Amino acid sequence: MEVDNEQLSRAINSIRKFLLNQNFFEVHLYSTTNYKIENTNFFQLKDDLFLRFNPEPDIWQAGLNHNKFFWIGSMFRKEPKLSIFHSFEFSVADIYEMGDKGTVKKKLIAIIKQLEKDLRLKPLSKKVIVIDYNDSMESVSERECWILVDNYPKEESFYDTSIGDGRTKKFEFFYKNNDEIIEIVACGELGENANPKNFIKNKDAIVQKEPLKKGFVGFGIGIERLMALYSMRQK
Repeated sequence: MEVDNEQLSRAINSIRKFLLNQNFFEVHLYSTTNYKIENTNFFQLKDDLFLRFNPEPDIWQAGLNHNKFFWIGSMFRKEPKLSIFHSFEFSVADIYEMGDKGTVKKKLIAIIKQLEKDLRLKPLSKKVIVIDYNDSMESVSERECWILVDNYPKEESFYDTSIGDGRTKKFEFFYKNNDEIIEIVACGELGENANPKNFIKNKDAIVQKEPLKKGFVGFGIGIERLMALYSMRQK
């Protein structure tokens, strides 16, 4: 994705500063993992060594000792088709604390406000419209807003708390700018994996069970996507 490298660096520094000022613990993760999530587009380097495509479950281990933690780094996807919003490597801020959708909403808006202040960006809308996964996003009449899509089915989730009826507490934030709707943030309340398709083999040797029980809510911000959104709006 073509994003100005200096602006991307400043955005990462702004997000990091915000979280550290709120006493989040920063987790360091390398760009390789020894596990894969089945049925995902991963890069295999050799044997059981893969480029990082998800920070989980490595980042969850921080939940054994910390109630607020984050990671900022690169993830890799072997995309079958490349575009401005789908690339082989992209930067993510992955953030966890105790809470729910309301916690994420407040934190996301606060991060965006800080980012706009630090980088002197034209502000995005702070209005959030909540819809169900089965609702049409085209039904949202606002010209510009955030769309929170709620109650994702288990087939679209990964280690998100199940709420029954095949639904989970996974949710995502999209940004609507006129007729364009772009996914920016993936979120969920941490719980046992209910997805029969996307899973980790031999998970008991890899996934720490205790953090799954502590009530964490997490959200990952696609930083290049967010910055590209600002660039498109300000042309």
